[in-house]
This record gives sequence, C-alpha cells and structure tokens, in this order.
Amino acid sequence: MKSITFFTHNIYAMGGTVKSISQLANVLAQKGHNVKIISVFKGSNEPYFELHPNIEITALTNYQLHPSNVKDIFYNRLRKFTPFNKPRVLSQHEPGLYQFSSYVENKMIRSIKSVDTDVLIGTRASFNIFITQHAPTNVEKIGMEHMNFDAHPTAYQDQIVKAYRHLDKITTLTSNDKKRYESVIDTPAYVVPNVLNEGRQSLSKRNLIIAAGRLEYEKGFDLLIDSINNIQNVMREQNYKLAIYGEGQERTHLQQQIEQFNLADIISLNPTTKSLSTKLAESKYTVIPSRNEGFGMVILEAMNQGSVVVSFDDIVGPTSIIDNEQNGYLVTQGDVMALSNKLQALLANDDNNADIVENGYKTVKAYEPNAVYTQFLTMLND
Repeated sequence: MKSITFFTHNIYAMGGTVKSISQLANVLAQKGHNVKIISVFKGSNEPYFELHPNIEITALTNYQLHPSNVKDIFYNRLRKFTPFNKPRVLSQHEPGLYQFSSYVENKMIRSIKSVDTDVLIGTRASFNIFITQHAPTNVEKIGMEHMNFDAHPTAYQDQIVKAYRHLDKITTLTSNDKKRYESVIDTPAYVVPNVLNEGRQSLSKRNLIIAAGRLEYEKGFDLLIDSINNIQNVMREQNYKLAIYGEGQERTHLQQQIEQFNLADIISLNPTTKSLSTKLAESKYTVIPSRNEGFGMVILEAMNQGSVVVSFDDIVGPTSIIDNEQNGYLVTQGDVMALSNKLQALLANDDNNADIVENGYKTVKAYEPNAVYTQFLTMLND
C-alpha cells in the first residue's frame, strides 16, 4: 500500500481546496495508507477540518503570535520592504505570490527534498511546478489540479505545459478538464473528483437562499447581489432571505453593494461557518454565481442536503455536476437578468422541486468516499 505526501498551501485555513484535500487524506488514512501533509503556512493550532489521527502534519512557516515563531514572521514580512527577500523559484504567476518569500521558499525546497513517501502530490499549479524541480527522483510526482486549465492566464498555461511534462501523473476534477490537459500534455491524466463525506440532515426548510465561498471576484457574489436587487420586491413579498457565507478581499465591496441597493433586510453577509451543511439543510435554494469554478464542492453539499442548486452554464465545475432541470438549474453564464428570472420563477413555485431534490441525492452517490477512493486507487496503481 503506497505512502503519500500532500504538499499544501495552508491546511489550517478554510477553503474548498483545503476541504477536498482533508477529506481525501482522511479516506486514504482510513484505508490504511501512510499519509503525510506538508503545509507551507500555519495560522492556528489545529487544521481547519478534522483529520485522521494517523495523518502526520508538518508546518513550515508558523504565523501564530508566539515567541518561537518570531523568526518565521519577521523574515517573511521582510519581503515587503526589500527586493532581496522576494521569492525566486516559485512561479511568478502564483496568485498568492505576495505571501511567499525566499525564506519560505528555502524551507519548501528543504522539505520537498526530504520527502520519503512513495508518492508526492502537489495541490496547486505553482506547487506542481515546484515539485518537478525539487522532489527526489525516486518519488512518484503527481500534480493535483483544483482549477480548470483554461482558468489560468495564458502565460501560466505555457509554464504549466512545460513543467507538467516532468510529472508522472496529473489529476483533474472533471472529465472535461482531463481532456483539456490531454490535448496539450502527454503526461497521463486521471479524473479524481472531490470527496463528499457528510451526513444528510433532515431539517425543516425555510424561505432561505444560501451562497458560500471565498469572497473574491471570480466567485461572482456581486452578480448574485445584482440579481437579487432586480427581484427585491418579490423576495420581500415571498418572505425570502439570502445568506452569503465566506471571507475574502471583496467583503467590503459586497457590503457596500448591499447597502447601496438597500438590501440589508434581505441579504446578510456572514463569516465562514463550520456548520454550512446545517445552513444548506435549512435552505430551499443554493446559488453558485461563479465566473469561474473548477469543481464546485458547495454544489454537492447543497444537493446532499436537499437544497436546489442554481448556477451559470459554460463553467466547468457546475456543468460537470448539474444536468439542467434534472438535478438543478443552469442559466446563461454571467447573465444577471437570467439569474433573476430563474430565481423569481422558483420562488413562485417552490413546492415543485421534489424530483430535482431526489435526482440531486442520486448525483452525490458518485462522490461518496468509496467511489472516489476507487478512482484514486486506479490512478495510483496505473
């Protein structure tokens, strides 16, 4: 049984990728694999999501305010004031490059060079590139993609294609993205979707719409607020509320948007919650308004809790899961009025979704732990 190391950004922070990695790592540990996680950053005592007790975690840079962490904090903050401490090896296209420094890079290199498991899995494009340069030659190198290929900038795509040729395998979240990688790289590609490992709650439904995720431009929460603005009178007449859960750089802008449209009585902007499954179980609808979405874990979580999902079409994640008018609804990508019209129609007939909910329950079976483990094991042993 192969031993596995996941090379991650921050296993201690909330995020869809973090949840995906945590759940997959748990399944592997439960099946008997020796699992290790390298987390480049650490900002709290415990990982955000509960991990199997047999999983070994190594954190490279600790940001917790403690005397023992002064060196980590000082040297990484120094990059803001001097060009000599900026990262030199990590891809300059890394979206979170500002978080890294040459000090952190050196820790990453030392850690990767000392990996002693059979398999090393990178979990974001820049890390996948990184392991092609620094992993031991006797370790199998796997690039795990959580974004679809075309979501990366063109210059980043060129760098990815060049580097990924030196990986042993690539995993994608969807079959469409697998085909896209196969069209540009000869490295074997496999579909390994996210694991859904949550119980189903039987709660009374409320007149509630849920949206959740990082509050960033790509997630499209501004489009959702615009769409609710168009039907705000209907929302009030039907006694519906929209609750958005998440943290990110767009929080201030979104709050201003809510206030500008006088929507504070029907839209709430809430912090990230560990009880999202409960919120979804209470809601009648969940909206995924993303401009780009590699997979859409919230879609599965919502379906599992009987919350009807509405999203945009022509986006890899939602279209790989949602069959329009069968297990959810898709509207024209980026079309705010189309989203408004769909929500208005659903609110007026919210008792007619029994078949949609039932088909959603059937959909999530393909993402249960044993099903995903089978796919992962096929990839691992191929």
